[in-house]
Amino acid sequence: METTELYPHIFTRKSTRAFDMTPLSAETLDRIETFIKGVKPLLPGSEITHKIAGPGEVKGIGIAKAPHYFLISGKEQQLKDACAGFLYQYAELYLHAGGLSARWLAGAKGKQPDPDWIIGIAFGKPAEEPCTRTLAEFKRKSLGEISRGEDPRIEAARLAPSGMNGQPWYYIADHGALHTYYKKSLGGLAGGLYHLTELDAGIALCHIAVASEHEGIPVGFSADKKDAPEPPKGFTYIGTVE
Repeated sequence: METTELYPHIFTRKSTRAFDMTPLSAETLDRIETFIKGVKPLLPGSEITHKIAGPGEVKGIGIAKAPHYFLISGKEQQLKDACAGFLYQYAELYLHAGGLSARWLAGAKGKQPDPDWIIGIAFGKPAEEPCTRTLAEFKRKSLGEISRGEDPRIEAARLAPSGMNGQPWYYIADHGALHTYYKKSLGGLAGGLYHLTELDAGIALCHIAVASEHEGIPVGFSADKKDAPEPPKGFTYIGTVE
């Protein structure tokens, strides 16, 4: 499947906690692996990897029971968490496009310690069909709350999933460029314990990349643009989509 075919699923995807525990076929898992290997990373040379684990190989409090899990890892590198979010949101959209479902799980990790572990994703067939929703069913901030200027790709980013539905992103549209910012903390007691807002920003950047591909717009990403506008209050600059 070409990544351009993922665009419509941004507007219908829905995560689930209810999975059919029947394992996917080896052929299906191989197709998923092949797709992930073919995704262009957010930053050249980023090294984000995963292991596909079964339910007996993972642990975590309150995690969804599923036949398969991505256990995602990466050594320290520039925008490590954002690169992970970017890459595996492509995988999430690919799964959804194939009639499967997934759920990002901040607490799902392998029973064997991995010092480079970042996050887990449960995936498989949804227990109830269809696992989709209408645009009106997304609970998201308005475009005015997350952006300045106009760019149709921001709508795709607006619909991205995020931990605690915190939506920690902000965009400034500037003559075809999208300067991207995120909150390092969601605030409050619960938000202070959540440390994956950079990963969430990477997930939303995946949606922007998919929207760009759909529109036939060449897409690049610079994490070091010197003339980016000052961050809005409470936000940190992460990079520019060009």
